[in-house]
Amino acid sequence: MADVDSQFLRGLFDEEGSLHTAGRTALYRLYGLEGLLYVGISISPLTRVRTHLREQSWASQVVGIRIEYPADAEAAEREAVWTEHPRYNVIFNGQSPPAPPDRASRLRTELALERRRLAEFESTVPESSAHLRLIARGIKAKQAKIAKLVENIENIEKAENTEAARHHVPYRSRRIGS
Repeated sequence: MADVDSQFLRGLFDEEGSLHTAGRTALYRLYGLEGLLYVGISISPLTRVRTHLREQSWASQVVGIRIEYPADAEAAEREAVWTEHPRYNVIFNGQSPPAPPDRASRLRTELALERRRLAEFESTVPESSAHLRLIARGIKAKQAKIAKLVENIENIEKAENTEAARHHVPYRSRRIGS
């Protein structure tokens, strides 16, 4: 991937990467010129992809991304890795399909998922109450500006309507020849 392209993509992720999907887990695929590189799941897929682009040795090979939201993302991930054989997935990418997880394994997977979700949610919380106050102040300032703009528009439209009404002379029929 060209340096300009990766900077562009990173810029998009910086702008949108912290958006969450209302708790829904996404299944994402990263593609290279020669095919599928990696399959993963996350409740914040753009943030996770950004992490891959920053930390993985194969990041420069990524040229495409596909994100979807299956009902059971974990099962979809296992199936995708088993059937599509992404180059850089390690788990589920063996010669035989993964065994169905036992109850304890499913609970450990759920625990890991919930810990990951908690960490992702915590990362979006402002660093301090001062940051939170700044955000709240910014919201109030924008609301006040919007209210002022609405008021100004209404005043202008009211003045224009009054001016138009004042200059409007009703049509009176004239008698011809009087």
